[in-house]
Amino acid sequence: MKISIKVTYTFVLLFAIQLSIAQTEYGTLSFNKAVNISGKQRMLTQRMGKIYLYLLNNPTDYMAKRDMKIAQIIFEKQNNILEENTSSNVTKNNIKEVKNTWVKYDKFLKSYPNKGDALKIINTNSTILSFTNNVVNAIILEANIKNNNVGIDIANEDNELKQIINKSGRQRMLSQRLVLYYFANGNGLKSLKSQNMLRDVYEELDSTLSDLLISSFNNDRIDNALGDVMAKWEGIQKSNERLFKQGYEDKEIYDLSNDLTKLFNRVTNLYEKLKVE
Repeated sequence: MKISIKVTYTFVLLFAIQLSIAQTEYGTLSFNKAVNISGKQRMLTQRMGKIYLYLLNNPTDYMAKRDMKIAQIIFEKQNNILEENTSSNVTKNNIKEVKNTWVKYDKFLKSYPNKGDALKIINTNSTILSFTNNVVNAIILEANIKNNNVGIDIANEDNELKQIINKSGRQRMLSQRLVLYYFANGNGLKSLKSQNMLRDVYEELDSTLSDLLISSFNNDRIDNALGDVMAKWEGIQKSNERLFKQGYEDKEIYDLSNDLTKLFNRVTNLYEKLKVE
């Protein structure tokens, strides 16, 4: 009888371990990593648009051209990785929408920098951004569904963790989008819409940073990483008129957006490594 109880207990324990593993996996990836990667896709849509607008005035900048090619390759590869690892039809359909829109967006990006295609990028970047954001949300939903077999408290906390990874990852995108619309307000491209968008992105970046600073998931490493972000962001805040009145040199603001993105990427990667137990 004791042997039977022991065997049963061992079986239940092994089943629980397997269930726990299944709940954290998105194919060969963890769900945390899948949320992070899909969030990077949002950032890349804006990074590529920013680079194109930068190249309007700087068509011979070799490093910017290199940045564009690398971003295009990574974007396509990561789309495939996300598609191959999902078991959800909702996620697959959202990725398909991204891929279909990417064909058109990529065509503009590959053209020699010109005002006509620059305007098309300004007018269409939000569409592909929206579709990539749908993929992030679909992956979070997929994770929540697989959490149905755990306790409500653990499931809720795990969802909160996915949301903070999402929110932090979104800051990377906004760091690139901010400068995309900075360039959209120059080069003879300026419109009331681009002016308003620049201010909206600036305000969202600022308010979301406050949310990250008070997150219950923060630890010493995350606090330190956020401190580095704050130092960089406060420098932008103190001279925000330069942002709204085209006061930066092209290369300066181009590099500034990349620096801010790298800092937010570090924060997001730290959130990704956290586990709910």
